[in-house]
Amino acid sequence: MSKAKIAVVNFETSGDKPANQEKMIDFITQAAEQGCDLIVFPEESLTGIGERGFAVASAEDKQTICDNSELVPEGESTQMFVDLARKHDMYICWGMAERDPERDCVCHNASVLVGPEGYVGKYRKTHLVLTENFYHFPGTEFPVFDTKLGKIGLYICYDMCFPEVARILASKGAELLVSMTGWPNITGTDDASGHIEYMTFQKARAAENMVPVVCATLCGQYLEGHSMILGATAGSVIACAGYDEEMIVAELDAQQEIAAARTASMGTVDLLRDRRPNLYGDLVAPSTFAPYYNVDPHQAD
Repeated sequence: MSKAKIAVVNFETSGDKPANQEKMIDFITQAAEQGCDLIVFPEESLTGIGERGFAVASAEDKQTICDNSELVPEGESTQMFVDLARKHDMYICWGMAERDPERDCVCHNASVLVGPEGYVGKYRKTHLVLTENFYHFPGTEFPVFDTKLGKIGLYICYDMCFPEVARILASKGAELLVSMTGWPNITGTDDASGHIEYMTFQKARAAENMVPVVCATLCGQYLEGHSMILGATAGSVIACAGYDEEMIVAELDAQQEIAAARTASMGTVDLLRDRRPNLYGDLVAPSTFAPYYNVDPHQAD
């Protein structure tokens, strides 16, 4: 992956898709004026997450998400972003509700990537959190896309909590991990507890795979913001936004970052090369452990 200028957007979304589109176009224009090669928007930035987020299952919110969903890549919005990517010679990655072409009012939480060459690909979120199963159907694949910027892997929000996702992408040769989220601000205050948790997950994914991570995050009421660009060495912070809607821009040489990470303080260390997959069978075997939330607290010992 060659040196690239990357824009990442703290974005406040809504159920008003045309309004979201207009704001996204404005950020894309700003990024183009700064000579950016890639711009990343957060999870569900195009179509919105409903008034209640994923904390509460709401038939009204589900209908809004369903109404705003589109086919990918045939949908109007994807084609619009393809045109903008070609116009500005830029890659654009955003989150949206993808309509399932075979099932009525069934949607996927998708990350879509387009570029100067047109539609590149999509990733469907595989790990659904809280009531998200009420709104979305999970994906089952972990694609890595060849682009003019190098190999790019995508994942969404809760996926970051499962190290297997980023590891699969890295083992497939991803040189840049592009993530998007709507990480919640549980306390509703600026006490930093939420974004520190989210940053810890993302920095771990970068450090353990020795690959840079870019993450765009929703902002607004009860959302953390803090979109960021992380280096491959120990998840070093190259750029980070705050709580409010804004765009951060930084230059990133992913190949240089990867090379530096693998020749850092411990010497020539490669955490992918030094794995022992033949020992990891228990990781994918059915678990006999009963999590605390499946245990009846009233059951006598």
